[in-house]
Amino acid sequence: MKNTVLVFGEILYDIFGSERKLGGAPLNFGCHFANLGGDAVMISAVGRDGPGTEALAEARSYGVDTSHVAFSRKPTGYCLVTLKDGAPSYDLVYPVAYDCIRFKELPYDAQGVYFGTLAQRGGISRRFLWKLLENTRAKAFFDINIRQNFYTKSIIDRSLKRCDVLKVSREESGVFKTLGLCRYDDPEDISKSLAEKYSIGTVVVTLDKDGAFVYEAASGKTIYSRKPQSKPVSTVGAGDSFSAAFFHGMLGGLSTEECLDRAITLSDYVVTVVGAVCRYPEELKQRLGI
Repeated sequence: MKNTVLVFGEILYDIFGSERKLGGAPLNFGCHFANLGGDAVMISAVGRDGPGTEALAEARSYGVDTSHVAFSRKPTGYCLVTLKDGAPSYDLVYPVAYDCIRFKELPYDAQGVYFGTLAQRGGISRRFLWKLLENTRAKAFFDINIRQNFYTKSIIDRSLKRCDVLKVSREESGVFKTLGLCRYDDPEDISKSLAEKYSIGTVVVTLDKDGAFVYEAASGKTIYSRKPQSKPVSTVGAGDSFSAAFFHGMLGGLSTEECLDRAITLSDYVVTVVGAVCRYPEELKQRLGI
């Protein structure tokens, strides 16, 4: 039986001048989860516009269930990307469709639910996320995904209280001390502190070229992955693919070590291609066991 995960959050386009690329961490996660053989049910909103129609068609091409994506009078989400001296800056425009996520009925009996912080910036979407979380017993994966200033201490605190799995990058980990939610600087100390304070069973910290580690609250163990080997062409979407592979394996009953290995295998491939999502070659499928 396939594992079903409800994927809550933004669908957006990154706009580089006249070029645009489909993205949004939740959508990227959903596409990879479906690629891995799971059922990904996207819970989002798009505009009644060309980009919205295109986004849903592309998501469906990867096997993502878009039947619970709402339509909004606001435009489909977009992020303006500008380069200054070669360094990108991002303007996540507000408000857009994913700030107005609404739904009437959902398949609350899913095995997992995925959410982050960006889609919680708007009150409508935030209220509906918490309606979802209050009505499902699914294992909750909180991929914090800090973006600009679109988060608050309250949002992160409440999300930590509800999640079973927390995923954070080394770069993002300092936000907990900044907001007064943790007094530590070291990622391992942060993981242990948050797991104890919020009763989180699993904390995953990605370390870029150094791989990742997982802190298991039940065993008190910190488990490090092997280091990735590929030379990155683009890191866009790598973290989302990592999250999808880890959570897919976890819901499938794999050990933490196996989940980490699959997550590194997939994300190590994703950095070698341009684009947040991609089709998997047969050799990669074999390595992932799908």
